[in-house]
Amino acid sequence: MSEYETGQPRRRRKIRVGRLILLIILFVAILTGCFFLGQALYNFFSPKPVPIVAADENIATDETLNKRINILIMGIDDGDNEYKDAPKRTDAMLVASFDPTNKDVALLSLPRDTGVAISGHKTLDKLNHAYAYGGVSLAKKTVAGLLKIPIHHYVLLNWQGFIEVINILGGIDYYVEHDMNYEDPYADLSIHIAKGFQHMDGKTAGEYIRFRNDELGDIGRVQRQQRFLKALTTELFSLENVVKVPTLMNSINEHIETDMDLLTMIKAANSFKVFGGDKLRTQMLYGDFQTINDVSYWITTQEKVEQSLAELNIPHKKVESK
Repeated sequence: MSEYETGQPRRRRKIRVGRLILLIILFVAILTGCFFLGQALYNFFSPKPVPIVAADENIATDETLNKRINILIMGIDDGDNEYKDAPKRTDAMLVASFDPTNKDVALLSLPRDTGVAISGHKTLDKLNHAYAYGGVSLAKKTVAGLLKIPIHHYVLLNWQGFIEVINILGGIDYYVEHDMNYEDPYADLSIHIAKGFQHMDGKTAGEYIRFRNDELGDIGRVQRQQRFLKALTTELFSLENVVKVPTLMNSINEHIETDMDLLTMIKAANSFKVFGGDKLRTQMLYGDFQTINDVSYWITTQEKVEQSLAELNIPHKKVESK
C-alpha cells in the first residue's frame, strides 16, 4: 500500500484530481501529435539510405537541461488478439517538455516507426518496439538516447480509458462524414458506422478514430481524430459534466500509470493551462519514410533531431559532427 493510500484521504483526492487533469492533457497531446504525423505522410519516400541515429547513454544533465521537465507519454496498444501473451507496443509516443517557471510547454511527437538502435537488439528497429522489449525503462532509455535529452518521468495510457471517459460523459454527439464499414478479425475490429449525426458511446467513438479504410487512409484517420478532439474537449469542459468528476476520478487509476508525484502533476497541469495559446508549441520529429529490407521506417538524423528540438526551444545536447 502506497503512502497515498494510508490514512490521507485529502491527499489521495488531490492525487486523483491530478491524474484526471493529466488524462485530459494526454488525450489532447497524443491526438495533436497524430496530426503532425499525418501531415508527414504526404512526403515522398526518400530514395537514399540515411544514417540511423545511435543511442547515447551519456545524456547531458547540466543546469540548462534540468531546468525543464521532460515526460515520455506512451499510448499502449491492445496487444495481439491471436497471441494473447505477445508483449504490448506503444501505439503513440510523444515527449511533453515544460518549464515550471515560465509555463513554457512543447510537445514533440515521435512516429512509432522511427528507426532507432535499441540497446541489446538489432542495429535497426522501430521505436515502438522498445517498450515491448524492455518496458518503461528501455523505452525511456531509447528515447533519451535518440533525442539527447533526459527523460525525467513517464506516463502510460491505456486506450480503454478513452472509451470509459466517453461512456462516463454519457456519450458524445458527433457528425460522421460518410459510411464506415470495416472488418478485421485479427485486430478484433468490426466497424459499422452510418453517415450523419450520431450519439456515440465509447466503443463507437473508439472505432471512429481508428478507422482508416477509405481513400485517404491514414491521412483521413488523422483528420477525423483532430475533428473529434475538438468535440471531446468541448464536452469534457462543459459545466454539466462537473458533477461527473468523481466518477471520472475513480476510473482514472485503472488506465493511467505514471511515476510523477503530486507536485510534478500540479506543475504540469499548471503549465498546460496555456494549451491552445501561443506558448504551446507542437512538432513532429523530422525525418523521411524509407523502405529498408521491405520494412517501412521513419528515418531521422542527428541534424534533424536537433532541428526538431531547436524549433521547440527544448534544450538538448548537441553532437559534434565527426
